[in-house]
Amino acid sequence: MNILSKSKLRRKLLALFIASTTVAASLVVSSPSPASATSLDDNYSGSQMWLHYVPVSNPGLLRQYRRVASTVIVENVDENKVYRHTADLSMEPGSTEKLVESSLEAARDELERGLGTLLDQPVTMRATSGGDIPDGSVIVGTPDSSSAVAQFVPAGDLASVGDEGYVVRSVLKGRSHVTVIAGNTELGALYGTFAFLRLIQTQRPVQNLNISESPKIKRRVLNNWDTERLYAGNNATGTGGLNGENGQIFDFAATGASAGRNLPVILDRYIVAARAMASVGVNGITINNVNADNVYLTTRNIAQEAALADALRPYGIKLAVSIRYTAPTDSRFAPDTLTNSQLDPYSPAFRGWWNRKAQQIQASIPDFMGFTVKANSEGQPGPQDFGYDHGDGANGIAAAVAPLGMTIFWRTFVYNAEVDNDRLKRAYLEFGYIDDEPQPDGTTGRIADNVFLQTKNGPLDFQAREPFHPMFGRMENTNQAIELQITQEYTGQNKMLTYLAPMWEEVLKSDTYATDKDGKLLKNRLVGNIVDGTAQHQPDTAIVGVANLGNAENLTGHHFSQANLFAFGRQAWDWTLKSEEIAKDWTRMTWSNDGHVVSTIVKMMMGSREALVSYQTPLGIGHQFTGNHYGPNPAEWTTRDDWSPVYYNKADSAGLGFDRSPTGSNLAAQYFPTLEEQYGNIDTVPENLMMWFHHVPWDHTMKSGRTFWDELVYRYQMGVQYVTWMREAWDSLQPYIDARRFSEVRAKLATHEVDAGTWRDTSVNYWKEFSGRDIPVDGGPLSAKIAVNGKEIGGFNLSAASYTIPVSAGASPTITAVKTADPAARYEIISQADSVPGQAIVKVTKEDFFGPIVKNYVFNFVPDTALKNLKVNGKDLASFRPDVLSYNALQAAGVESVAKVEAVANDPAATVTIDQATTPTGQAKITVTSNGASSAYTVNLRTAITGSDEFESSQLGSQWHWVRPDDTKWRLADESLAITSQQGDLQGNTNTAKNIALQDVSGDWTTDSKVVFSRPLANNNEQGGIIAYANDDNYVKLAWEMSNATAATNKLRVVLLREQNGTAATVQITGADAQQIVGADGAIWFRLTKAGNTYKTYYSTNGSVYRYIGSTTLNVEPTGAGLVAFNRGGTSTDLNVAYDYFRIASQGEQVP
Repeated sequence: MNILSKSKLRRKLLALFIASTTVAASLVVSSPSPASATSLDDNYSGSQMWLHYVPVSNPGLLRQYRRVASTVIVENVDENKVYRHTADLSMEPGSTEKLVESSLEAARDELERGLGTLLDQPVTMRATSGGDIPDGSVIVGTPDSSSAVAQFVPAGDLASVGDEGYVVRSVLKGRSHVTVIAGNTELGALYGTFAFLRLIQTQRPVQNLNISESPKIKRRVLNNWDTERLYAGNNATGTGGLNGENGQIFDFAATGASAGRNLPVILDRYIVAARAMASVGVNGITINNVNADNVYLTTRNIAQEAALADALRPYGIKLAVSIRYTAPTDSRFAPDTLTNSQLDPYSPAFRGWWNRKAQQIQASIPDFMGFTVKANSEGQPGPQDFGYDHGDGANGIAAAVAPLGMTIFWRTFVYNAEVDNDRLKRAYLEFGYIDDEPQPDGTTGRIADNVFLQTKNGPLDFQAREPFHPMFGRMENTNQAIELQITQEYTGQNKMLTYLAPMWEEVLKSDTYATDKDGKLLKNRLVGNIVDGTAQHQPDTAIVGVANLGNAENLTGHHFSQANLFAFGRQAWDWTLKSEEIAKDWTRMTWSNDGHVVSTIVKMMMGSREALVSYQTPLGIGHQFTGNHYGPNPAEWTTRDDWSPVYYNKADSAGLGFDRSPTGSNLAAQYFPTLEEQYGNIDTVPENLMMWFHHVPWDHTMKSGRTFWDELVYRYQMGVQYVTWMREAWDSLQPYIDARRFSEVRAKLATHEVDAGTWRDTSVNYWKEFSGRDIPVDGGPLSAKIAVNGKEIGGFNLSAASYTIPVSAGASPTITAVKTADPAARYEIISQADSVPGQAIVKVTKEDFFGPIVKNYVFNFVPDTALKNLKVNGKDLASFRPDVLSYNALQAAGVESVAKVEAVANDPAATVTIDQATTPTGQAKITVTSNGASSAYTVNLRTAITGSDEFESSQLGSQWHWVRPDDTKWRLADESLAITSQQGDLQGNTNTAKNIALQDVSGDWTTDSKVVFSRPLANNNEQGGIIAYANDDNYVKLAWEMSNATAATNKLRVVLLREQNGTAATVQITGADAQQIVGADGAIWFRLTKAGNTYKTYYSTNGSVYRYIGSTTLNVEPTGAGLVAFNRGGTSTDLNVAYDYFRIASQGEQVP
């Protein structure tokens, strides 16, 4: 018997695997001896991120590095000090970091710190290049700061790298080999310094260097959401802080024990973050959440922001602030306030206020970057509240700050439901026409030059895979910044190892197929070309990352989340980089340069995002999350449609996915023609985007040859199997990784694996209710069969944690063969059972398209207590399976004899005991016993229900009876039973509902009915539907109801209501789209299925395609099933609810 275990067992087995995976992992990842590994600091917390310098482990390279970098020369570090507004700026007492006053000072200190540790010896530091330049010197500076730089690097070479670029060059001066790190600016020299250190950290050659680098995108900015999407706090969950801190990286308003740590005090982590940001070229940060609090514009906070800006300035990082459009009305700014009537973006009052506020900030922060604005989105105020559009609002604030050299980042994350039913179309519909608008000067596009439209990479909301946003390429007359999310809101938060750079690479290198005004394809037209301006030649360029920084010791909450910040910076600097090469650099800088460690960790990282997509939202089924955006809840409807998983999945018995093709919302038309055609056709759309654009039939044939249903389940399963491989692969690295970080990542991966399994099982089991199909076995990823005692055993559900295998008395439990469904898979028998009961483990592995996957089969061998066959009145039950323990046997009505049950055990040595039923509708019990173990089977004898009624007769059938009948309020007409809804209720203590039409039922059954309302429901609690009824306090009702006639949106609903012992619980389908479920014909179809004490419910708008609503349990057996129509407390009497038919059928197998 392959009996599936429960989640609790899966967790117990996971603990077993964690305890023993060093051996198991060796079967997946080759683990060479760590003899060359560097001495480890087992207490290291990750606090330095990738700037944790450790001695070079390769002896040959160490000798080379010591020759090349024995002396550091940085001249004139004090000649160009950055502006510092805060006179008494200081570090927190006891700090290990220090404040610097110039970018060259930062470069010098970084080299001293880095080289001294990397080379495991002190490095000579010099402040002048005068006299002899020693062999092995590293010279850092600009042509203005260093005569040596001016001598060794021609001006033309530096001119080509711009203000932020750098040159790193090996030169020969006499007999001295010298490395020059040069920039046109001190910041460029600092960036070059980090690049040089990166070469040594990653143990690459540093001889014969000739490197010239400059950023492809001018503005490389972090958005620090200080109050939301925080997963890097230092409390237990990572979503908050301890000791009065709120968990964010910057303290503006800490309380209690941390009150003395607020800005202007500078904490170590600020400087670590600044160094880390500078090391990858980040040059700006918006310090607060886009759901902005005006406190950041107050005088007190501006002083704090100035101190932070002072500390970050040497590292080239400029500050910006998120603002509310209505900030001028805030009384905290009195007497300089405006009224709502003055928020006209063209008015002198509005622009004057923003100009004054910007001047106030600039007086303290001269290089203040500008403002980020979230307007008319998710409750944030904006220009549309006052009769203007986004272009008006953006330009109004932009005009106010333009004389000060500031920039506005105006977010396009807007989705007003009145614009279009499809949320994904709304942003372009609100902004596209502004970009196309002709201007009086003959140009096109209304958005000002000092405005960026800041657009998420995809049209929804940072899902693990989305199509790129259609606005990229369509806004050719506007500066457009792409917004990426580094913090893992939807991608595992601080629990899951998800490397996001492959996703960003996928987006940035996607072909937009953008054309010029004549319709000719642009030569450079990838999303990255749009962002960096090479496609459409916008005057300014930007890329924005929603940061993942907090006050956790490792600053990101998960050690591997540091990689996402690192990758963002590297891709922002050069979006053409390969994510795998970035992963290699980060791994070498953060963990180890050991080849086994690097290859293993990089492999883990590179498949992690695709695995996440597979076990969360495969094949384009987006946004299936709970409200906290971590776990699964595909059945949820929340407070509005476009926040709800059901809005996005559109699941029904026909298929799954949101039709955005020309037959649906036609989002595809927002893309350029090549993609419009590709996305709009189910046969050409990329399969990984399929459900973003199509409602895919369950039996649609995929490229693999599998049906869509089978492929969907396959993806869920392989995603979890990759996480299993990651966990085991990490365990193989224990000898190479410092103890604290190893342990912390190991614990995260254990949680990750369990939660990935929850995603798989919740999703697959929910979709199963719509598809009506069984979960496929034997053809899944890593499916296998085993041979025991000459018998091949298969049919293993890959979601199960373990499998029970019955063994006949005296037989061996040894697995003699394993057969994998996929010839490319390999297996290893980890252990055999040496007795019964006993346990064996078989590991099946495969290299799939995104990396290795692993399935650990745990086989529990038990005495064979299964049945071989089961008969009722001499007839074999066709539905019999040895692992199914309960059956319904149906006999015709009127049978008075008690059916006889016969059974034969699979093992001849087993004992079978049958307790026959004593009544025609009783229960027979079969017990099979062997070697102290037993199994219990039941056969429920039932009379087949025959009460279906098409209501074609002039008289109601005798199978019907009424609860609280009122013959004046029902009638048979037009081949329907019509009940007039009247005052009365069942819920709670009010048991007054009249004309509940019932017929007797027993056992398990399914009922269907078409319900037609004579008019639209108008009054509170008018309803009609079907019911399973035990008594007035115990029933299950499925109905169409007017829930709240005065509600703005959620008036009508499909409601599943279970009342048990007088206590009600409901599941409902409501929302804007749900208001149209019952159309002009007044019809809705209901289906209610009972199995044991579980009831599953469905509805349809056409009688052929059904949608699953949900399930409930009732622990009291119903005696009737039928029809209900009432108003609860309402008094209307003009609503007739007509039942076109009532069909009911017993669930079970017909027997003689």
